[in-house]
Amino acid sequence: MNRRCTGFVIASVSSLVVLLGLAWAANVEEELKKLETDRAAAAVKGDAATLEKQTSDDYTFINLYGQMSDKSQMVNAFKTGQTRLTSDELSDMKVRVYGSTAVMTGKAEVKGTLGGKDTSGQIMFTRVYVKKGGSWQSVAFQQTLISNP
Repeated sequence: MNRRCTGFVIASVSSLVVLLGLAWAANVEEELKKLETDRAAAAVKGDAATLEKQTSDDYTFINLYGQMSDKSQMVNAFKTGQTRLTSDELSDMKVRVYGSTAVMTGKAEVKGTLGGKDTSGQIMFTRVYVKKGGSWQSVAFQQTLISNP
Protein backbone atom coordinates (compact mmCIF):
# COMPACT_ATOMS: atom_id res chain seq x y z
CA MET A 1 0.00 0.00 0.00
CA ASN A 2 2.91 2.36 0.70
CA ARG A 3 4.17 1.99 -2.86
CA ARG A 4 0.77 2.98 -4.19
CA CYS A 5 0.61 6.04 -1.96
CA THR A 6 4.17 7.01 -2.86
CA GLY A 7 3.38 6.64 -6.58
CA PHE A 8 0.24 8.72 -6.20
CA VAL A 9 2.12 11.47 -4.33
CA ILE A 10 4.89 11.54 -6.94
CA ALA A 11 2.36 11.70 -9.79
CA SER A 12 0.42 14.47 -8.04
CA VAL A 13 3.53 16.55 -7.37
CA SER A 14 4.70 16.05 -10.97
CA SER A 15 1.33 17.18 -12.30
CA LEU A 16 1.40 20.23 -10.08
CA VAL A 17 4.88 21.16 -11.28
CA VAL A 18 3.75 20.85 -14.92
CA LEU A 19 0.66 22.99 -14.30
CA LEU A 20 2.69 25.65 -12.49
CA GLY A 21 5.17 25.68 -15.37
CA LEU A 22 2.37 26.17 -17.90
CA ALA A 23 0.85 28.97 -15.82
CA TRP A 24 4.27 30.67 -15.52
CA ALA A 25 4.83 30.46 -19.30
CA ALA A 26 1.38 31.91 -20.02
CA ASN A 27 2.06 34.74 -17.57
CA VAL A 28 5.42 35.52 -19.21
CA GLU A 29 3.81 35.54 -22.66
CA GLU A 30 1.17 38.04 -21.51
CA GLU A 31 3.85 40.16 -19.80
CA LEU A 32 5.87 40.32 -23.02
CA LYS A 33 2.82 41.10 -25.17
CA LYS A 34 2.01 44.00 -22.84
CA LEU A 35 5.63 45.16 -22.94
CA GLU A 36 5.51 45.12 -26.76
CA THR A 37 2.22 47.05 -26.79
CA ASP A 38 3.66 49.60 -24.35
CA ARG A 39 6.77 49.86 -26.53
CA ALA A 40 4.64 50.55 -29.63
CA ALA A 41 2.77 53.29 -27.71
CA ALA A 42 6.11 54.81 -26.61
CA ALA A 43 7.28 54.81 -30.24
CA VAL A 44 4.15 56.71 -31.33
CA LYS A 45 4.60 59.22 -28.49
CA GLY A 46 8.29 59.60 -29.35
CA ASP A 47 9.07 58.56 -25.76
CA ALA A 48 12.80 57.93 -26.20
CA ALA A 49 13.32 57.44 -22.44
CA THR A 50 10.98 54.42 -22.34
CA LEU A 51 12.51 52.95 -25.50
CA GLU A 52 15.98 53.40 -24.03
CA LYS A 53 14.99 51.70 -20.76
CA GLN A 54 13.39 48.72 -22.55
CA THR A 55 16.34 48.24 -24.91
CA SER A 56 19.58 46.37 -24.20
CA ASP A 57 22.88 48.15 -24.81
CA ASP A 58 23.85 45.47 -27.36
CA TYR A 59 20.61 45.93 -29.36
CA THR A 60 20.47 45.57 -33.14
CA PHE A 61 17.64 46.79 -35.36
CA ILE A 62 17.12 45.92 -39.02
CA ASN A 63 14.48 48.22 -40.49
CA LEU A 64 12.15 47.57 -43.40
CA TYR A 65 14.73 49.02 -45.82
CA GLY A 66 17.37 46.50 -44.70
CA GLN A 67 19.41 49.09 -42.78
CA MET A 68 20.97 48.05 -39.47
CA SER A 69 21.32 50.31 -36.46
CA ASP A 70 22.20 49.99 -32.80
CA LYS A 71 20.51 51.21 -29.62
CA SER A 72 21.96 54.73 -29.64
CA GLN A 73 21.08 55.25 -33.31
CA MET A 74 17.51 54.00 -32.78
CA VAL A 75 16.93 56.13 -29.67
CA ASN A 76 18.54 59.19 -31.29
CA ALA A 77 16.26 58.83 -34.34
CA PHE A 78 13.23 59.20 -32.05
CA LYS A 79 14.82 62.06 -30.08
CA THR A 80 15.63 64.06 -33.23
CA GLY A 81 12.37 63.29 -35.02
CA GLN A 82 14.17 61.39 -37.79
CA THR A 83 11.78 58.55 -36.91
CA ARG A 84 8.17 59.60 -36.34
CA LEU A 85 5.27 57.21 -36.01
CA THR A 86 1.67 58.40 -35.89
CA SER A 87 0.30 54.88 -35.53
CA ASP A 88 1.67 51.44 -34.63
CA GLU A 89 -1.14 48.90 -34.24
CA LEU A 90 0.05 45.39 -33.30
CA SER A 91 -1.65 42.08 -34.03
CA ASP A 92 -0.99 38.36 -34.34
CA MET A 93 1.70 38.40 -31.63
CA LYS A 94 3.15 35.02 -30.74
CA VAL A 95 5.72 34.48 -27.99
CA ARG A 96 8.07 31.55 -27.47
CA VAL A 97 9.98 31.54 -24.18
CA TYR A 98 13.30 29.74 -23.71
CA GLY A 99 14.30 30.36 -20.10
CA SER A 100 15.55 33.95 -19.91
CA THR A 101 15.16 34.49 -23.68
CA ALA A 102 11.97 35.03 -25.64
CA VAL A 103 11.25 35.35 -29.35
CA MET A 104 8.19 37.32 -30.42
CA THR A 105 6.71 37.46 -33.90
CA GLY A 106 3.81 39.55 -35.05
CA LYS A 107 2.25 41.97 -37.47
CA ALA A 108 1.91 45.75 -37.26
CA GLU A 109 0.05 48.39 -39.20
CA VAL A 110 2.33 51.43 -39.07
CA LYS A 111 2.06 55.01 -40.23
CA GLY A 112 4.90 57.49 -40.13
CA THR A 113 8.32 58.27 -41.51
CA LEU A 114 11.79 56.81 -41.12
CA GLY A 115 14.62 59.08 -42.24
CA GLY A 116 12.16 61.14 -44.25
CA LYS A 117 10.80 58.07 -46.06
CA ASP A 118 7.18 57.00 -45.70
CA THR A 119 6.91 53.85 -43.58
CA SER A 120 3.15 53.44 -43.80
CA GLY A 121 1.91 49.90 -44.36
CA GLN A 122 1.82 46.46 -42.86
CA ILE A 123 4.97 44.86 -41.51
CA MET A 124 5.85 41.48 -40.06
CA PHE A 125 8.35 41.58 -37.23
CA THR A 126 10.56 39.45 -35.04
CA ARG A 127 11.79 40.76 -31.69
CA VAL A 128 14.11 38.97 -29.28
CA TYR A 129 13.88 39.74 -25.56
CA VAL A 130 16.34 38.71 -22.83
CA LYS A 131 15.64 38.96 -19.12
CA LYS A 132 18.43 41.05 -17.57
CA GLY A 133 18.49 42.25 -13.98
CA GLY A 134 14.93 41.08 -13.40
CA SER A 135 13.36 42.84 -16.40
CA TRP A 136 12.89 42.01 -20.06
CA GLN A 137 14.89 44.03 -22.60
CA SER A 138 14.81 43.97 -26.38
CA VAL A 139 18.12 42.77 -27.85
CA ALA A 140 17.12 42.49 -31.51
CA PHE A 141 14.31 43.66 -33.80
CA GLN A 142 13.80 42.97 -37.49
CA GLN A 143 10.89 44.09 -39.64
CA THR A 144 9.77 43.28 -43.17
CA LEU A 145 7.30 45.27 -45.24
CA ILE A 146 4.41 43.16 -46.49
CA SER A 147 4.10 43.85 -50.21
CA ASN A 148 0.65 44.25 -51.70
CA PRO A 149 0.03 41.85 -54.60
